[in-house]
Amino acid sequence: MSVIPFPRAGLPESKRATLAPIPIFDAREGGPVAHARARPEAMRGLLRSCLVSIPAAAHGEVDLLDHAARAWLLASPSPYVGEIETIAALLPMPGAFLINAAYEWGCTTLAAAAPDGRSARLLRTLDWDFDGLGRFVEVVRQRGPAGEFLNVTWPGAVGVLTALAPGRFAASINKGPAPAGAASASGATVPDLSGVRRGLMPAMHLLRRAFEEAPDFATARDLMERIPIAAETIFTLTGLSPAETCVIERRPEAFVTQSGPVAAANDWANAPSWNNGALSESDSPSRRLAIAAHAGRAMAPFAWVEPPLRNAITRLAVEADARQGSLRVRGYEATLDRSDATPVTADLELQV
Repeated sequence: MSVIPFPRAGLPESKRATLAPIPIFDAREGGPVAHARARPEAMRGLLRSCLVSIPAAAHGEVDLLDHAARAWLLASPSPYVGEIETIAALLPMPGAFLINAAYEWGCTTLAAAAPDGRSARLLRTLDWDFDGLGRFVEVVRQRGPAGEFLNVTWPGAVGVLTALAPGRFAASINKGPAPAGAASASGATVPDLSGVRRGLMPAMHLLRRAFEEAPDFATARDLMERIPIAAETIFTLTGLSPAETCVIERRPEAFVTQSGPVAAANDWANAPSWNNGALSESDSPSRRLAIAAHAGRAMAPFAWVEPPLRNAITRLAVEADARQGSLRVRGYEATLDRSDATPVTADLELQV
C-alpha cells in the first residue's frame, strides 16, 4: 500500500502545509478494539466534541440515551456489540453506545463508471452536524474471511459507513427517510432511536459483515438486499467493472435496487411508493442531481465537492475505485460562521 500526495486546488500552499494528515491504522489483528486502545486521546476528543454538539438542553439525557442505545444493540443480532462494550469501558464518560447506534446523518453518493471506462467509481460526502468527525477521521486497515478492506472511520466506532475492499468492491451508507413518527431532519444533533426496529441488524454492522465476508460485488449486493435491518437505509455499491454499480434502497424487510450509473441522497428515488405521498427531505433531490452530473467525468480530486454537495454540516468526502485499489479521503468541519464547511485535513490518497 502506498500513500500518494497530490495538490489540492483552491487552497494556497501555506494553507495546505498546515493541515494535519489523516492517520492510517493497521487493525488487521485486533480490529476496532485495538484501534480504540491505540487512540485513546483521539477517541475521547471525538466523543467530547460530538457531545458538545448536542444542544445544552439535552446534555443531561446522554446517560439515558446511551443506556437505551446499549439495550437496543444488545437486542440486535450484531456480532460486534461486545466490541462496543469493551470500548465503552475505556472511556471516562457515557456515549460509546449512543454514537455507535446513532443514525441521523445526511449523505450524497454516486456509483458510476470511472472516467476511463474500465472500472467503477464511488463518490461520497457525509453530512452530520457533529463537530470533530472531519478532524478525527482515520483510515483503518481491517480484514475478514473474504480479505482486507480500508474503513473510513473513527476511533471507537465498530461499524462501517464508507469503505473500500481493493479487488472486490466499495460501498457506503446513506440514511433513508425516517418512518412516520420518527425524527426526519438530516444532520440532527440529538440521536433518536425512535424509528429503528428492535431485534434487527444495524445497517452499519451489516455493511461491516459484507466487507468481512463477501468475496465480490454480487455477494455483497445479496447480503445488503437480503438481511433484515433495523432502519430505513440506502446502500451504494460499486464493484470492479463499470457495469457493477447500484443503489439499494432498504426498509427493514424490503428492498428496491437500481443499477447505475445511479445517485443517492436521503430520500426514496427508486421506490417512490414508499414515500406515501410525503415530501422528500428538502435538499435531497438537488444533492442527488448535483452529484449525478459527475458520472464518468474526469476531474481533479474532490473538484465535485461544491454546494449543494458541500454544506455547513459536511464532514467527509471520499472517492473510491475497487479495481484500481484507490481511495481518497478529505475531512471537513464547519466554518466559523457555520455557513459552509472547509477542509481540515490534508488530502489522503491510498493506492493498494
